[in-house]
Parts: sequence; C-alpha cells; structure tokens
Amino acid sequence: MRLRKKHLLHRVEIKRFLHETATGEAWDTPDTDVPAYVEQKTRLVVDRRSTSATAGQQVTSTTLVVVMLEHDAQPRAQVTVWKGTPRERTSEVIDSAYFDYRGAPSHVELYLE
Repeated sequence: MRLRKKHLLHRVEIKRFLHETATGEAWDTPDTDVPAYVEQKTRLVVDRRSTSATAGQQVTSTTLVVVMLEHDAQPRAQVTVWKGTPRERTSEVIDSAYFDYRGAPSHVELYLE
C-alpha cells in the first residue's frame, strides 16, 4: 500500500535550508505545487532546529503537513500553505517525522511553527 498524490488534496511550497554563509543563510530552490495534506491543529512538539532559542524544548506547532517521502524536509525548511488564498502563510519546520512502512502508507509529517 502506498500513499499517492490523489490522496493529498492540498498543495504546498517547500524551501529547504542549505547552510549558513558568511553573508547569511543559503536556501535551495523551492519545490512548488507539492501534493500535501494540511491540517491546522495545535500540538506540542520538540523543537529540532539547532539554531533556535527553544532548541530541545517543547513548543507549540500550529500546522501539520503530510507529504510523500520524496518531499522530505528537515527542520528550518520553510513551507508555504494555502498559497493564493487569504490564509496563505509561510512557516518554518520545527520537527519532521519520516514514516517508511512496508504494507502501509509511507509518508513524512512536517510540524510547522
């Protein structure tokens, strides 16, 4: 069993953090029109961003985004949800969880600020 694009009715944009440079931060070219499931629900997660003032602490995530394995994103990536609507916003990934299962839908869960 596999999670397919047809199961992910929303679309998001993911811009991955590459590294710090002498002049600032370097970001990858954004992946646009990424199939996703977006749920606005508050939950506590551990902040996995190493440069965050709250690194290692429990913080509130207000949005869960589910994507397919090939769209995996690490903490600090920026995700834009509800693009083109009045609810459009860009948030940083606080934590992500990679679920690679045999016989069940594999996916990645991104927890946003």
